[in-house]
Amino acid sequence: MSRKIWDTSDGGIIAIQQIYYFPTNHHCPNQALHHMIYKKTIPVLIGIVIFFSQYSISQEQLTNPFGNKPLKWYLNENDTQWLGLHTYLQLWTRVNDNNPGSTVSEEIQNTTTDVSIRRFRLAIKGQLTEKLFVYTQFGTNNLNYLSGRETSIKLLDAYAEYNFSEKFTIGGGKSLWNGLSRFSAPSTSKLMIADVPFLALPTVNTTDDLLRNLGLYAKGKFHKMDYRFIISKPFPIQNEIEPAEGVAEFANTHADMQYAGYVKYEFLQPESNKYASHRGTYLGSKRVLNVGAGFKYQSDALCSLNEGEEQFHDMNLLAADVFLDLPINKEKGTALSAYFGFFEYDFGPSYIRSIGANNPTNGLNPESASFNGKGNSYPVIGTGTSVLYQMGYLLGGIGKNRDKGKLQPYARIQYSDFDRLDEPMISYDVGVNYFLNGHLSKFTLNAQNRPVFFDMGNTIESKDRKWMVVLQYQFRIQ
Repeated sequence: MSRKIWDTSDGGIIAIQQIYYFPTNHHCPNQALHHMIYKKTIPVLIGIVIFFSQYSISQEQLTNPFGNKPLKWYLNENDTQWLGLHTYLQLWTRVNDNNPGSTVSEEIQNTTTDVSIRRFRLAIKGQLTEKLFVYTQFGTNNLNYLSGRETSIKLLDAYAEYNFSEKFTIGGGKSLWNGLSRFSAPSTSKLMIADVPFLALPTVNTTDDLLRNLGLYAKGKFHKMDYRFIISKPFPIQNEIEPAEGVAEFANTHADMQYAGYVKYEFLQPESNKYASHRGTYLGSKRVLNVGAGFKYQSDALCSLNEGEEQFHDMNLLAADVFLDLPINKEKGTALSAYFGFFEYDFGPSYIRSIGANNPTNGLNPESASFNGKGNSYPVIGTGTSVLYQMGYLLGGIGKNRDKGKLQPYARIQYSDFDRLDEPMISYDVGVNYFLNGHLSKFTLNAQNRPVFFDMGNTIESKDRKWMVVLQYQFRIQ
């Protein structure tokens, strides 16, 4: 049989993992099939790598920053058609000051120390013709000590796109192509902060699957203007909550299409729109200044009770942001990275959602619980107005090779005025990146401070604050 485990905090799902248990008796065809698929997944992926490694790589091909030839195989003589691979892993060691009432195996746990895999990805991509590009990606999130002994590698992305011109490309499938804001489609292996800003991911694992949806998208560039528009069919709600008086929650009774878009103006060097994701920092390799705006909309996405009568609410989300990545001193290799985002969210009355990334606890004692929920959860998304600001400074390299061994201290703050809360929600991260070899090999030490809210009956107020400290190591092969 199979079961799904999801980490929910006040109705929010942050990660879903499928764990399979198979009996020794394989008379059931479905169980036998699932067992076969699981056992064959990794060998097939490894086989693909071995198969393509038999093809010779063009001698003129450039090496990557490690000095190795990239995992890219050309299919024609002029190198315009190719297949490529990349993979990365993010390993966490962490100490978390848990929210009140957090439990593991029904025992109160005030502090948790653990080691986990935050993300693993393996992507296969190809420019099959001059116009046709395909992309598939497998992976998993949040593999920690609570995940069980077998965790499936799931299909995250599978899409194809046809390029009519630089001004217009159309694609479809399951993909990360998203609107609203820059970091609503984040490049999780090229971030500046240790983890994604969840404020920019308002429907993560409610109406999408790890930010992905099934749908169609159009993208392109007009001079300095870069655009993307997406239409998708939202996934059913996995953890639906009964409607409450005056408090909106996502509903499963309506399944209207979801619409999103994001347009940015590139004042300096253009960014590539080959892939859906946006970088968190270029480490001084580009001069980037962008101003963008976007939206996300779904009619009748949420519902609440008004004097006992059920009523539905549109999800209407707006955002505007500015991104700067600028080399300061090319000889020393210093650079400045900064981001400012403004978010106006309308999910319906008093909607709010707590999120705890890679949550280290699996239960909650209701007698001592806070409004936050279990583990490291806290209110991140809700109806109201929010701002997000982050900044980092890349210091010069050490020794003769200034491209390696670089430090980048950074900070991020989120300020949210949510309708549900009686005071602003303010959280912040401070940390430092140590780049052994750019984003291909780096350590990140991140300390996050979050408020802890308590439901006082007539008010919801912050009475405490908690810390989570993460040391992350990331490697990327491309």
